[in-house]
Amino acid sequence: MNKVFLYYDGECPFCNRYADFLKLKKCFDLTIYDARIDLSWKKYKKDIILDDGVILIFENKCYQGVSAVEMLISICKYDGVFYSLQKFIFTNKFLGNIVYNCFKFFRKIALWIKS
Repeated sequence: MNKVFLYYDGECPFCNRYADFLKLKKCFDLTIYDARIDLSWKKYKKDIILDDGVILIFENKCYQGVSAVEMLISICKYDGVFYSLQKFIFTNKFLGNIVYNCFKFFRKIALWIKS
């Protein structure tokens, strides 16, 4: 089973929900960290900015944002509407970038409201 490390923004309600969703998946050995508390992701790539999106470490490679979601989809095959929708969106680079940037925008609003 593939070992996968996911770092997300623990302050973001959207990121928390996505991390909870991924915990249910049995197709990879997933360890999830709050990237604001555990900064070990910085050893893979020092120039990463957490606000640019979720960070995924898989096979000692670092992925962020759309690339991280794409990689999760590619290493885990499962059924369901949510998976099918993610696959449809994030296997299309143009659509994936639009949707991800919309999520980032709503994330900023949610964090602003929360503060």
